[in-house]
Amino acid sequence: MAEQSKLLMEMLAQAERSIKDVSEKAGELEPRQDLIGLEGVVLEAVLRLGAVWLGMVLSQWAENLARETGTRLPCRCGGMARWVARRAKTVLTLLGRVTYRRVYYPCAPCGQGEGLGDRSWGLHQTRTSRGVKYLLGYLSGTTVGFAAVARNVCRTLGWPTLWLSGKQVQRLAEPIGTGLDAQDAARVAHWWARATAGLADLPREPPLPAPAPLPDAVPPSGRIYVQMDGILGRIRGTAGKGSDIWREVKVGAVFWAETGHHASRLAELLGHTAQRTGDVVRVWVDRPAGGIRYAAALLPAAEFGVRLYAAAVARGIERATEVVVLGDGAVWIWKLAAEHFPGATQILDFQHAREWIHKVAGAVWGAGSAKAATWTETQIREHLIAGDAAGLVAAIAALPPIAPSAGEAKSVPEQAMDYFHNNAERMHYPAYRARGLEIGSGIIESSGRRVVAVRCKQPGMRWTEAGLQSIITLRTHALNDSYDVALTDLPKVA
Repeated sequence: MAEQSKLLMEMLAQAERSIKDVSEKAGELEPRQDLIGLEGVVLEAVLRLGAVWLGMVLSQWAENLARETGTRLPCRCGGMARWVARRAKTVLTLLGRVTYRRVYYPCAPCGQGEGLGDRSWGLHQTRTSRGVKYLLGYLSGTTVGFAAVARNVCRTLGWPTLWLSGKQVQRLAEPIGTGLDAQDAARVAHWWARATAGLADLPREPPLPAPAPLPDAVPPSGRIYVQMDGILGRIRGTAGKGSDIWREVKVGAVFWAETGHHASRLAELLGHTAQRTGDVVRVWVDRPAGGIRYAAALLPAAEFGVRLYAAAVARGIERATEVVVLGDGAVWIWKLAAEHFPGATQILDFQHAREWIHKVAGAVWGAGSAKAATWTETQIREHLIAGDAAGLVAAIAALPPIAPSAGEAKSVPEQAMDYFHNNAERMHYPAYRARGLEIGSGIIESSGRRVVAVRCKQPGMRWTEAGLQSIITLRTHALNDSYDVALTDLPKVA
């Protein structure tokens, strides 16, 4: 109690000096009614006082620990470290630089030493607090560029720019992302092993952290969408820029659907117009209800499929009455859909199908030519809108033959015929639109940009595989609003 009383008196004395300083500066600002200046004065004083208080409290904690521990401390090497002296340590915290004193125990057998309390506070062999590291991890996932993070933090907290650089931000943030990714992988693997053994209760054991409990009621549609895509990330080569490679980052989005306010133009084109009243058949297209759950990783398709399914379970897919899987036609997408979402309505993205028609016309007549434009418009109007994959294949087969491009076994028209033939059962667009289903994977296309491209594909950005996965994990948790929840279970990163 005596130590607590002494600490309280010292803290109050520091507060009194700070209050007096703020009062004097406020008096100087009053004639100009300078609110901005006053805000800066108060903020600086609060942070400075908080830093002093934090140092005082840590020093007191260290003193109490030393009394409990005594003069000897077991070392991790198996030897015995001995109390030598109290040493000061300055660390960077959210309040600024903080200095505290703690007992230092050097170990003669291994030559290492440890400040009492450093390890439990996350300050062993580091001079940056966990609070700062966690903040930098979040900002590194949401802000483009580590240097920008450093500038923003220094400006916001009033730190000298020398306190934090872009390189420091990267070194401090990436281990947070790596730790979260390892934690997610372990959690999903444990859950998946239980699920495949019939031991996991899927609705009650979500495998990934969620920011809030799921709502009691699902949207009236009872429909949930799963979308998948791949986007390339640049990986630094071992022999300079010329040796860089591109790796596919697989991205998934899961969201509940509700009736939107956008009427389907395709449904109107195909619908019947009442001649007497002039009424047009209108169908309102689905839109996301609530948040979108993202999953992204540099993983083989099979492993990513498990992680995406885990994200879908965390979003409550077990309560859905219908699952819709949208994709661009990549084989791995449909394989994962069949494995993890059996019975789902599979839809080929309408825009990607359009792009293939444009690609064929451009290959045969030249991109931008009048013949290519006319043929493309005809195929879209007569076949694609109607979901007539067989008609499309026949129209392409009737085109003049062209040679394959260099390095390709088949020509573009031949590839397109395979594409439409393989996806024919996923192209019933009139039926989809009549039910209000979304037929475009715009959300996952924008998700690829939002999760990966915006943060990790800016000019000049090159990554290690571990670094890219780390930042993708940080960004995914930030977008899912699950970052803080995930940190609660993260092994302490020192």
